[in-house]
Amino acid sequence: MHENNVLKKLAKAVYFRPNTVLRIRFGPLRGMHYRVDEITGLSAWYSGNEREHQSVFKRLVKSGDVVIDVGANWGVHSLYFSKLVGPLGLVVAIEPLPQAMRDLQWHLDINRCSNVRTIEKAASQDDGSAFLELRDSAYTGALAETNAGSAERKRLKIETRKVDTIVNHLGVGQVKLIKIDVEGAETKVLLGAQKTIEKHRPYLVIDLHTPQQDISVAQLALSWSYALSRLSGRPIIHTDRGWPDTNGVWGTILASPLPLSREVASISKGS
Repeated sequence: MHENNVLKKLAKAVYFRPNTVLRIRFGPLRGMHYRVDEITGLSAWYSGNEREHQSVFKRLVKSGDVVIDVGANWGVHSLYFSKLVGPLGLVVAIEPLPQAMRDLQWHLDINRCSNVRTIEKAASQDDGSAFLELRDSAYTGALAETNAGSAERKRLKIETRKVDTIVNHLGVGQVKLIKIDVEGAETKVLLGAQKTIEKHRPYLVIDLHTPQQDISVAQLALSWSYALSRLSGRPIIHTDRGWPDTNGVWGTILASPLPLSREVASISKGS
């Protein structure tokens, strides 16, 4: 372990110096450019460390599809979505943090991802504004539960938009997949995307962060006739339980749309 830490420090000092522009050497993003900084770190060199996500994306997303990346951060998934949907498709990358958005836009520009539309707002259940509580770095944060300040957290006022509003504004015809990684605001995002989900029936890949969200997200997905599975690890047996039940809903889940009855499908398309 000590030797690995020494090698990592040496690599950072010699090869991965801040603001160095390199090519990704391994994984599905191989050949693309990235810039070394606090947000990308070393993982970008091998296409990030979320291979389970990328495997599911490759299986589900095809040329010409529309994908919504909620919580795009510096763009590791947006870059891959851009590659998968091709010139006929569209990626909508939603990211509220200014620092992360600057990194995201830089990576999209240098890799000529002209099929990605960026939205510098937080996806939520309302169109308006809210506070983000910044986490350990300026590149991570979560929507605050109340307007009351926290002495331990820095706060940033940002604009919020429903996914439904964004989809309607862009005139999107059919959404294939929505990826959500929002540090504990998963339910808010889903409630703001309800019309889109009911109409388009996209696949949902959701990173869960708290036991409360585990159960809340599962209840919403089931109420919309979605089946739940985990990207890796134990299968989901108890959909009414979250962490620490190892057979419950937690981690990163895939919500897959189930066939609807003709009556329900007709109502969904007409809403």
